[in-house]
Amino acid sequence: MHFIIRVLKSWPRMMAAHDLAVLPPMIHNVQLEHGMPTPLANCSTLARMWAEHVEGSSQLVRCSVVQEVQRLFQEVWKNQHEFWRWYRLTVALEQHALYSDENLLGATQSMLILMVILLFGSRTRPSTSTAESAQMLISMWQVKHRLAGTGLFLESETNHGMPIWKEWAIVSAKRRTILALHQLEWAWSVLHGYPELLCIELGPLPAPAEKRLWQECQEAEWERLYEGWLIRWKDGFFAMAEFFPIRTGAELDSRAERWLSEADEFGMMLMAEG
Repeated sequence: MHFIIRVLKSWPRMMAAHDLAVLPPMIHNVQLEHGMPTPLANCSTLARMWAEHVEGSSQLVRCSVVQEVQRLFQEVWKNQHEFWRWYRLTVALEQHALYSDENLLGATQSMLILMVILLFGSRTRPSTSTAESAQMLISMWQVKHRLAGTGLFLESETNHGMPIWKEWAIVSAKRRTILALHQLEWAWSVLHGYPELLCIELGPLPAPAEKRLWQECQEAEWERLYEGWLIRWKDGFFAMAEFFPIRTGAELDSRAERWLSEADEFGMMLMAEG
């Protein structure tokens, strides 16, 4: 639990120190292709405020973070209402849905980082009460489920084919964000003595992709790497459910060892929890 919390707290520190030049491991460079989305820009500013604040200003930081989280919650549900109003007036669903998905993804990632600050960011006492924290997590479940509803699989992945790079990057970022929210919920529950959240429904998801695939920023090179990945994983992608049978000890089955040999730091955190 403490290991997971330490890793989670490194993400707002990362944003504060590098201003999104170095990204937390669930935000993909493709998301910044047309500039920094407003939720992530605001999140980066607040993370810097939190990381650099001095004694006596903690309440100001807390209020600023809470205000932004509440604004994002309201924006997510307002956008959902606008989406259905728009859907009734037009048939051009695909273009709008893609735009909506990416904005929802950025907002969810921002809320994740800000929730880390609120739940675990204080060195002396929690920034929010247990009841307030629980209510925030319940609201985040609703956001997480809405993000999941925008799609977590590509047909090309399930057919073991070559996906379009940008589509793969966005859906991979969605899956990582949802898995990271589970880490947040799990660590908070254990810390406060609540039953562990196992989230068996995450089992069918592909485990986080190979480090080189996730970090590659050039489409042509990514396609070359993905072709090699398809050959190595001709028996199908490593699914989250394959973590469940892993027990204490040094031995892993061949698929788990293969996946671990390719994993980035986010994958290592999942293996540690498993």
